[in-house]
Amino acid sequence: MARKEDDAAIRRLLRDNPMEGDIVLSFEREPDYFRGTPLPGSDDQTILAFEGNHVVCMGRCSTRTRYLNGRPRRVAYLSELRLDRRFAGRADIVRRGYQFFEQLGGSADYYFTSIASDNERSIRLLERGLPGFPAYSVLGELKTVVIPVPSSSAGAKRLHDRASHQLRRWSLRHTTAAAHEPDHLAQFLNRAGERRQLASSWTGEELARLGEFGLDLADIHLVLEGDKIVGCVAIWDQRLFRQTVIRGYSRKLSLLRPWLNASARIFGFPRLPVPGSALAHAFLSPFAVCSEQPSIFVNLVQLCLACASSKDIEYVTLGLDAREPAFAAICKTFSCRVYSSRLYQVHWLRAKARPEPLDGRPLLPEIAFL
Repeated sequence: MARKEDDAAIRRLLRDNPMEGDIVLSFEREPDYFRGTPLPGSDDQTILAFEGNHVVCMGRCSTRTRYLNGRPRRVAYLSELRLDRRFAGRADIVRRGYQFFEQLGGSADYYFTSIASDNERSIRLLERGLPGFPAYSVLGELKTVVIPVPSSSAGAKRLHDRASHQLRRWSLRHTTAAAHEPDHLAQFLNRAGERRQLASSWTGEELARLGEFGLDLADIHLVLEGDKIVGCVAIWDQRLFRQTVIRGYSRKLSLLRPWLNASARIFGFPRLPVPGSALAHAFLSPFAVCSEQPSIFVNLVQLCLACASSKDIEYVTLGLDAREPAFAAICKTFSCRVYSSRLYQVHWLRAKARPEPLDGRPLLPEIAFL
């Protein structure tokens, strides 16, 4: 198990072994790996593999209460699987890590993970069904939407005024969670979460404690109908403890990047940053709306974008199931880039019982916890 004295070695492994794909990304945790662990409501375990005194492989398991088929269950998310590139091809190291997780015998009823759809190397490895590995079963696709924040105060004001005007037409009003009891917000999020798969179950105490990790109640935007919450979107800037760094691009994308960035300036799409730069982004998470009409959600995103323009944030990121009506509405309303990830159920073959199959509700694991 990871210890405080392993901090520098863990951060090196994350930094030096990025995730492959058309956009090569490293998901880093500077300046202290343990600064963001665990987040409120989560139980985290990070395991390490050593070659002599050197950390050569790691994996993380974060367990929290999430909704499965409308019921709260203990669900574990497997992440940060990294193998030092010097040991590429050593599936035996990864296998022993999975076996160690299995032996720990955690309290989770269900395990899942996500892999970028263009990370073909990892997908081939984990879908092969190698001896000693758990079974990976595809649950569906999660769409990560990246939206640029207005670069001028005038643009932010126009966006704010447009959204506010639309809400007033529907006799709705905008406020923040700072003016509301966290318990009431938790109840709203949980009612919405019951209608989704893998959505977090919240308590008011957990929401209030998120301020320690960069999400103040004033950054959680609400839409009210009278005194009733009907929509919620938070702006969560996690750069204090977690960063996404561009490490490179595929050959094709490297050649196209100057042209894509030129068109991005004209049409307002997110640009492709210089390799080595950390994304100045925040997550729009958690979020929920009480109706299936996506218009309220679109207006909340507009209000969040206007607010983010004053916070040194260049992009906001949210995760949606492609089946959600809100996904089509967001893509139609905003100039954005969309990236796909596969969500997998992970099942140890020697487990006594197979997890129950999920019904057809849309998938909504909060992207800020992935």
